[in-house]
Amino acid sequence: MRGRGALHPGHVAAVLAAAFLAVLLLAPLLAIVARGVAAAPLAALQEIVRDPFFAERLGRTLLQATLSTVLTLAVGLPGALAFAHYRFPGKAALRASFTVPFVMPTVVAGAGFLALVGPGAPLDVGAMDTLALVLAAHVFYNHAVVVRMVGGFLEAAAPHLRDAAATLGAGPLRTAWRVTLPLALPAILAAAALVFVFTFTSFGVIVILAPGGTWNTLEVEVYRSVARSLQLDVAATLAVVQLVVAMAVAGAYTALQARSAVPLRSGAPLPRPGRGGVAVLVATLAPPLLLTLAPLAALAWRSVVPPGADGPTLLGWRAAFAPSDLLGVASGGQATWTSLRFAGVSALLATLAGGAFAYAVVRGGHRWLDRASLLPLATSSVTLGLGILLAWPAWAGTFAGLAAAHALIGMPFVARALLPSLRGIPASRTAAAAVAGAGPWRRLLRVDLPALRPALVAGGGFAAAVSLGEFGAALVLTRPEWATLPVAIYQRLGRPGAENYAAAMAMAVTLMVATGLVMALLDRLGGRGEW
Repeated sequence: MRGRGALHPGHVAAVLAAAFLAVLLLAPLLAIVARGVAAAPLAALQEIVRDPFFAERLGRTLLQATLSTVLTLAVGLPGALAFAHYRFPGKAALRASFTVPFVMPTVVAGAGFLALVGPGAPLDVGAMDTLALVLAAHVFYNHAVVVRMVGGFLEAAAPHLRDAAATLGAGPLRTAWRVTLPLALPAILAAAALVFVFTFTSFGVIVILAPGGTWNTLEVEVYRSVARSLQLDVAATLAVVQLVVAMAVAGAYTALQARSAVPLRSGAPLPRPGRGGVAVLVATLAPPLLLTLAPLAALAWRSVVPPGADGPTLLGWRAAFAPSDLLGVASGGQATWTSLRFAGVSALLATLAGGAFAYAVVRGGHRWLDRASLLPLATSSVTLGLGILLAWPAWAGTFAGLAAAHALIGMPFVARALLPSLRGIPASRTAAAAVAGAGPWRRLLRVDLPALRPALVAGGGFAAAVSLGEFGAALVLTRPEWATLPVAIYQRLGRPGAENYAAAMAMAVTLMVATGLVMALLDRLGGRGEW
């Protein structure tokens, strides 16, 4: 294995990563483009670029994504600072609860916001179809990105920051303003770039909470072009425009994340908060916690008190998990078991693929794969499902095809978890192994893998949580026998009656609890899990 003819594991990983991306993403995207714009690509592009309607849509998409990013940073940064500077009971559970909305399907969280602020809801203030509601939902989904990315960076660097600040005689506020935030700037900008990509390609939030069309994003227009008017040339061209913008921002994100890598250190344990620290924790964590819990609480309430009910009832729960007599509607029990199977298999596949990407970038020097690993994030799951259907029709509706789609969607999160940790392994460890005569394959097994175990668990767990909440590709590719919980929820919401609505809410609560447990488990077993 150490001979001159032996392949370096970084190069082998690059080949595997490139093949994974080519088969599951590039081929489907090319199938969509070939189907849509092969007849008259230049004419279609010129018509769309010159159309004021689509220029306005691009402008509104950029506006809401920018505002969403700024507000998400405003809500998430104080929490990231609090998590990085203190240890307190329930810290892992609180961080996991912040992450639950991020992995929830949009149809579920959208229903939670409707139950909270929609017509007839406790906070009905006429917010439907407004930019304010869209921004609130985007912050609800994405503030965990800031908390985990920036908080993870600062938690590793915090002991050294405290020592430097103490030497200079600075207090906590001066330390945060003059030392902590400047050093964390690459991580902050990386989180902002990732949030921008997510909100720029927003689909479910807009469709559910702003159905009037005023704030339709490019992603919504892509869907409408395909689903309503079958204008595949328009849809493909819009998708390319969206992909160019998203990948430009994603490229900035990869460069910033590389700068935010922190060497792995044991460090001193974080201090417990005193009286002033408790006040800081309450002030910084209470607002995002309220934003997180209010829609989820409304969701749980509607599962036992459906519209029109005189009081609490378990009819919705019984209807959800009893064998279904409705044609085309899966039972909650069957859907739960199916979701768990997909989550397990896709998490394993995503971990292997994400590990290949990360290792090829850091150890193999194939830096282009860093940016390429973000392509699935810049491609909507609906578009991905349609592309797989066109490129690989034999996979549609099969367990293997659906698991591969789930793995592709989860892979970037595994790669994001592994890259900082792999970059942060001290060079002295690998140098010592090389001096001892260990070749690259043995260094992979004896040095890198043991050091990466927490990040592998974190990335795999997050991929499992993403799989549990995946909705778009599953809706396009699934067959009745492979209906997951998000698909079953959507099926129930599409049927009239308070019992079906309550059953959908009951399954949504089940999904919410399952994703919360996964996130709590990976936080406990996998360390901080950088994004």
